Amino acid sequence: MLFYLPTYSQNSTPTVSENKTVSDNLAEQLQSLSKNNASDLVYLQTSKGIYETEEDFWFKGYVLDAQNFTPSVRNKILFVQLIQDKTDKAVWENKYEIENGFVNGHLFLQDTLQEGIYTLAAYSSASYMKNTKEFYAVKKLEILKTINHKPTINPVAKDSTLQFTTFPEGGNLVSGIQSTLGFKAVNSKGLPVNVSGTLYESDKPLLDFKSSHAGMGGFLFTPDANKKYYIQLKEPARKEQFPLAKIYQNGKVLQLVRNTKEELTFKVSQSVILNPETVYLRLQVRGVVYSIASGLLKKELLVKIPLKDVPQGIAEATLFDSSSKPVAEQLVYVNQDQKLNIKAELDKNNYNTRDKSNLKIKVTDQNGQPVIAHLGLSVYDKLYQNKQDSKNILTHYLLSTQLKGNIYDPAYYFDERNKDRQEALNLLLLTQGWRSYVWEESNLIELGNPLRPIVFDNLKAKIGLKNAGAITKEHQPQGIKLFAADEHKGTQILMADATGNFTVTPNDLKKGEGDYSYLKLLAPPESKYHITLKDFSFEEINNERKIKATLYPIPTILETKKEALPTFSDRPKTNKLKEVLITSKKKGSILRDKFIGELDSKSQLKPDYICPYGILNCPNHPPFQAYDSNKQLTEAQLLTYFNIVTIKGYYGKKVFYEPIYDEVTINDSSPDYRNTLFWKPDIITNEQGEATVDFFCSDINTMFLGNIEGVSGDGLLGAGNFEFSVRKNAN
Repeated sequence: MLFYLPTYSQNSTPTVSENKTVSDNLAEQLQSLSKNNASDLVYLQTSKGIYETEEDFWFKGYVLDAQNFTPSVRNKILFVQLIQDKTDKAVWENKYEIENGFVNGHLFLQDTLQEGIYTLAAYSSASYMKNTKEFYAVKKLEILKTINHKPTINPVAKDSTLQFTTFPEGGNLVSGIQSTLGFKAVNSKGLPVNVSGTLYESDKPLLDFKSSHAGMGGFLFTPDANKKYYIQLKEPARKEQFPLAKIYQNGKVLQLVRNTKEELTFKVSQSVILNPETVYLRLQVRGVVYSIASGLLKKELLVKIPLKDVPQGIAEATLFDSSSKPVAEQLVYVNQDQKLNIKAELDKNNYNTRDKSNLKIKVTDQNGQPVIAHLGLSVYDKLYQNKQDSKNILTHYLLSTQLKGNIYDPAYYFDERNKDRQEALNLLLLTQGWRSYVWEESNLIELGNPLRPIVFDNLKAKIGLKNAGAITKEHQPQGIKLFAADEHKGTQILMADATGNFTVTPNDLKKGEGDYSYLKLLAPPESKYHITLKDFSFEEINNERKIKATLYPIPTILETKKEALPTFSDRPKTNKLKEVLITSKKKGSILRDKFIGELDSKSQLKPDYICPYGILNCPNHPPFQAYDSNKQLTEAQLLTYFNIVTIKGYYGKKVFYEPIYDEVTINDSSPDYRNTLFWKPDIITNEQGEATVDFFCSDINTMFLGNIEGVSGDGLLGAGNFEFSVRKNAN
C-alpha cells in the first residue's frame, strides 16, 4: 500500500485530510516551540589558519538566523575573544559592530603571545544563551613566533581503547522485521577506527561486515527476540563480545528506502500481531514542519514525502501512532545540491612576483541561476593553511550546529570529489542515535521558554548619590552628555528617567569606535550625584564558558607522507626595529591622550586635592593635610573630578593593506613579504551573480590558496577555493 499525502508545507496552505486535527497539532506543537526559541548562529571565517605574532589577524563574522540561515538583524554587538587553549584564558577581548548580520573584524597579534593553539570565539545576545549546553561559534587557529617554527604533523599514536556502538535504524529492533543496524567504532580520542567482524546468532556466525567510512557501517538483518545476538570483531581483534541493542517482541520500524532530489520514500512496518491503525509521518527541518503524511498501517506501508520546498540540511522524519505518540524517528540529509555554487576564475594560473592578478567570481544556485551573495575572500600562502581543520561555512551551519557531539572531518561530506559522500552522510546520521538532532521536539522542550541571553546589546546605567544614604536638597539631575574624544564626532544628550535609570545603546558605542565613549553628568561640579555604569559582559561570558561544552570538528587524520614544501629561504626574515621607549625629563609627568590632557589642564585651575584615602576634595581631611600642587591626578581621578564615566566603544576598523605596483614601483627595492595577498570580507555579487577583484602578488615564491565563503539573502550557503603559483621573475 502506498500513501503520498503531504498535508503541510511552509509555503502553501495545508491540504485537508480526514485527520486534519491530529496533523495540525503535530505541526503546531513543534513549530510553536521553535518559534519561541528563535535564535542566531554565528560563524567565523578567518584570513588563514596559521598566524605569526606581530601581524594582523583578519576575520569575518556571519550572524545568521538559526532556522533559515538568512542574515540576522536581531543584534548589533558581537563580543569576541581570543582564548589560549593551553590555559583556557582570554588573552584579548573586544566588541564589534554587527552590520546587517555581518562583522568585519581584525586584531593585532602581540609578540607577547605564546606559541600554540588558540580559539577565536564570538557571542551575541541571540546566539549565546543560558539554556543551551553546547557552544559552536569558535574557530581554531595556530599562532607561531615565525613560520620557521611550523611543527610537522606527527602520526597519530596507536590507541588500544575501542568504543564500538550499534544503532538500529529508526530507533528500535523489532522481532521479525528486517532492519538496518548501523555501527560506529572510535578510540579514546573520538577518532574513527575501521573495523570488520561477525554477527553471531545463538553462538553461530550469521553474517560478516566491515566499516565503509570513518569507522562507520551498517548491515541488514532480521532479529528474533528469542535468540541471543552479539558481535565479535576480527580487525582490530577483540576478545570481548559486543551485545546488540534490546530487541522488542512487538513494535513498529521506520526505514529509509530512497532519497532523491524529488522525494523521500520510507517504509513503515509493524508486528503482525498488532492491530491496524492510522499512523503519521512528520518531516521537519530546523523546527519547520514541511509535510505530514498519514495512512492506515496494517503490516507495511510505503510513504513518499516531496522535497520541492524543503531546504538543504538534516531532516527529521518522526513516526507517530494513532495517539500522537512518537514511536520511531530517522535523520536523513536532503537536497544537498541546494547551495551557492561559487566559481573563481583567475586570468592566469601562474604569476611572477609583484604581478597583478584579476579574479572573476560567479555565483549561481542549484539551477544555474545567478545569485546576489555576500562573500568573504582570502588569498594566502599555502604554508599557512591548517590542513587538519575541516570546518567551513557549510559544515558549520548544516552539520556541526545541528547535531549534538563532535563530528570527524565534516568537510568530507561536502566535497564533490568524494563519490560516496551521500552514503557516508547516511551512515553519519544513522549512527547519531535518538535525540541527537538539536531541533528534536524533546530537545526544544528541554531548552525552556523563553531563551535566556547572557550578554545584551543595551547596557543599563544609573544616576545616584555618590554616598548611598546621603541627605541632600539637590534635585537629582537627569541629563547626560554623550561624546567621544574626537570632537568631530559631535555630542548627544541622553535623558534618565525619574528614578535615574538610562540605557547605553549600540549607537552610543559607535560614537567611541576605536576608543571610548564618554558620559558626563550635566550637573554642577559640587553635585553629590554621579553616574554608575559597569559592563560585566565578558565576566558573564567567562563564567558561562566554564559550564558549556565547546564543540568543534575532530581533526582529520592526515596521511604521514612527505610533501615538497616551499623553502624558507623564499621568506627572508623581516628586520624589525627595536622597541623605542619615550620618556620625559620632567619627573612625574604623565602622558595622556588629547582629551584627558585637556581635563588635566582644567583641573589645575582650581586648588583641588586628594586625601590620603584617594578621595577628591575630601571634607574630612583639610587641604593642608593632603593637597600637593605638584601631584598630577590619575586618569581615573580626573574622570571622577569632572563627573565623567567611560565605556569602551567598538574595536576600531582597519583597512587591509594592498600595494599597487606600476612601472616605477615594481622595481622598488623594499622587500614585500606579504603572506596574505588579499582579504575582503564584504564582496557582494551583482544581479548577474558576478564580482571582480584585483590584487598584487608579493615577493614570496610559492603556491597561494584562495578561499571564498558566503551566503545569499535567502539563506543559501556556499564555499569555494582555488590556487595558483607565484614564481620569481627570471628577468
